[in-house]
Formats: sequence, C-alpha cells, structure tokens
Amino acid sequence: MDTERSLASRIVFSAALIIVLALVPIALADKGGAPNGGKGGGSGGTPTLGGTTLSLISNTVKLNPNWPSSCLSEDDYDQRVFSGSLSGSYSTSYQTCGLNTDGFTAGGIGLESDVYVVGQLSDLSITAPNGGVHHAVLMGQTTTKGVTTSHYAVCYVPLYFVSNDTGTNPLPGGSWQITLSGELSSANWTTRAQMTDVVFQQNYCPPSHQNLAP
Repeated sequence: MDTERSLASRIVFSAALIIVLALVPIALADKGGAPNGGKGGGSGGTPTLGGTTLSLISNTVKLNPNWPSSCLSEDDYDQRVFSGSLSGSYSTSYQTCGLNTDGFTAGGIGLESDVYVVGQLSDLSITAPNGGVHHAVLMGQTTTKGVTTSHYAVCYVPLYFVSNDTGTNPLPGGSWQITLSGELSSANWTTRAQMTDVVFQQNYCPPSHQNLAP
C-alpha cells in the first residue's frame, strides 16, 4: 500500500512539473518587445531614448536608373512606414546628393513626414545636414469611443514655381534626420523622400512649410 501511495505521489508531482515547464515559455513570450528600447527593425531606424515597440513595417524604394544609388536625387523615391508604441524617441535618416560631394544635386527631392498618434507627442522633426530644423504642425484630431487620434505633419522642401511646377535651389546634400519623440501608446508614422512638386506640397505639407512661388 505504501509503495502504491509513493508511486501515485510521484506521478502527481511529475504531472505538475510538466505543466509548470510548459507554461514558462508562454509567460516569457507574453512579455514581447525589445528590452531597453532595443534596435527597431528596418532601414535607418534607431531608437535613441527610452523603450519602444515601433518598427518598420514597409519600405518602398524606387531609384532613378540614370544616377548612382548612393544618395537621393531627381525622381528618386523612398517611403518608410513605421508602426507601434513609443516611449522616448526614434530616428531614421536619408542621404541626399550634393554637387560638391557627389557631382550632382538632390534635384526636386524634398522630405516629408506625418504621424497619427494616440498619446503625448513631444516632437516630430526634420533636421537638415546644415543644422536647420522644421517641427511638425498639428493637422487635425479625431475622437472615437473616447480615444483621440492626432495627426501631425512636417516638410522640408525645395522651391517650386506654381506657374510651371518646376523647382529650383535643391536641398543641400548630406544626411537628413527625421525624429519622432513622445509617450505614444500608438503611432502610425510615415517618412518620405521624393519629388515634392506643387501638388504634393499643397496636399501633404503644412502651409507654413510649403515652399511655393507664383
């Protein structure tokens, strides 16, 4: 009888141990995210402060075959879409061509970024190679079921003439930094380097960031 009791106890203990071991990976998987704001996924994405689950979910690149691919120039296109939450800041960069360093200019390429956020946005900015900075402008808000989503946009674009939709004075060549920062429970963030003609600026850029002439 004692032997049977001992065997039964061992069976119960072993079954309990198997259940605990099976649950441990599930508990670890539920934690998710990158510890201490680890590297975000995708080209040019780097969290610089705090923690984030923000990651690159798509990157569409179309380059002008007539120019080298080491920097962005006339008719090039590079769009990145990020999604997730953010606590701190996150940056991505673009390299534009410069006449002195690359032998040709950035042409009509401009930089644009917009974000839809739930939470407190600290800033969305575009920093030029020469140190100039443009900060995002609130474009609108919507509230659904008590949750408010805010839309911000920022542009850094070359001059275009409305009369003939041509551009002059290309943006300087070098590394352009686009940075999103805040305490955001949700962020859908798009950054773009592309030809920012008249129609593009009117549709996507805050009036204060449009660079248009008659």
